[in-house]
Amino acid sequence: SSVSTQSTGPPNFRFSVLAPRLFHTNLSLVHYSVFFQMCRAHHIGYDIREREGAIFSLIDSYKRDLIGMDRRGAGSGDSLKTFHRNLSVVHQEISSANMPGKNNFSALMTEVGSILSSLSVDPAEESKEESVDDKASTPSM
Repeated sequence: SSVSTQSTGPPNFRFSVLAPRLFHTNLSLVHYSVFFQMCRAHHIGYDIREREGAIFSLIDSYKRDLIGMDRRGAGSGDSLKTFHRNLSVVHQEISSANMPGKNNFSALMTEVGSILSSLSVDPAEESKEESVDDKASTPSM
């Protein structure tokens, strides 16, 4: 008897968008527990079963003004769009009109936005699938 080694479906690819050094002076004013609560409130997290979502790396535990973010998803457009959304949410939550802080978030959001527009993906438009996945997943951080 012979054993078939052929795959029955397409390969399970994942796409990743990585920002290893996100800098914002206001990050140092926010405790990590509050930061992760804010992420959970905005459905920013990682779904272990689906192997999709945002992963944060805490770089400097003393100054706390640097983090890294990796967004993994099933499609390149989806990963970029969700990365842009996550970056925008975090930036809005830790910035204020009185204290904008020094950061590299704005420049990165502009760059990702231009990449999305060149791919004809609207960064402000959320797909139905993304909304369902974000609300259904339970972030694990």
